[in-house]
Amino acid sequence: MRTREVRAFPLTDLTIRAADDTAARLHFTGRAIVYDSLSEDMGGWRERIVPGAATRTLAQGPDVRFLINHDPNLLLARTAAGTATLTEDDAGVLVDAEMADVSYARDLAVSLERGDITQMSFGFWVTADGWQGNTHEVFGVDLDGGDVSVVTYPAFAATSAELRSAAARRTGQQPAPEPEAVTRALAEVRAGRVLSAANRQLVADAHEALGALLEAADRTAPGPQAYPHERARHRLRELELLAQL
Repeated sequence: MRTREVRAFPLTDLTIRAADDTAARLHFTGRAIVYDSLSEDMGGWRERIVPGAATRTLAQGPDVRFLINHDPNLLLARTAAGTATLTEDDAGVLVDAEMADVSYARDLAVSLERGDITQMSFGFWVTADGWQGNTHEVFGVDLDGGDVSVVTYPAFAATSAELRSAAARRTGQQPAPEPEAVTRALAEVRAGRVLSAANRQLVADAHEALGALLEAADRTAPGPQAYPHERARHRLRELELLAQL
C-alpha cells in the first residue's frame, strides 16, 4: 500500500494577474517543489528533494489538481483539463495555471498579492529514497492523482507514520508533534470540522508524546511543577477524546 506524503516550501516565482479581463480569469505561476534544499527540522531529521525527482512522473503526463490547502472542494485548476501545467527546471517544479472564475480563486489572489499566503505544498508518493546521515533524500516522486496547493500553514506535520517511524529508527529518537500543529487540530474539531487523516495521526502522536511526559512527571516529587503536570493531564484527556472521533 502506497502512502501519500505532503510537503511545503516557501512560495517563490509567484505571479498572479488577470489573464482575460472579459472572462475574469486569473493566471497563476509559482514553484510547488524546490530541489536541493533542506527542509526545516522535522524532529531530528531533515529532508531534501533531489534534482530530477519529478522528471519521470512529469514525462508520463500525471493528473494533478491545483488546490487551496489540499482541499478537494477548493479546486483551482487541473492538468488533465489543460488548465494547469507542471514544468520542471533545475530549481524544481513550477505550476502555471488559469484559475477557475470562482469566488475563492479571487479571494486567494488578494491574499497572495498581500503576502498573507507565502507557501506552496504538494501531495505525492515516494518512489525512490534513501538516507544520508539524518537527511532523508527523495530521488523519485509520483504526482499522478496528487496535488499542488497554495497553503496557509506548512504541511510537514502530515509526513506519513511510516516515514516518521523510519526517521525515528534512523535518528534514535521519537519526534514529538509541534504544539502549534496540535492546536490547529483541536481548533478544527472545535469549529465543527471533520478531523482530517493527517490531524488524526497528529492527535495520536500528541497522545504518545504527552503520555511520555506524564510518565516522567509521575516520577518527580510534588512541587512547583505540579500545576503544569495537571494541565498536561487535562490536555491528554482532551486528545484521547479527539482520537476517538
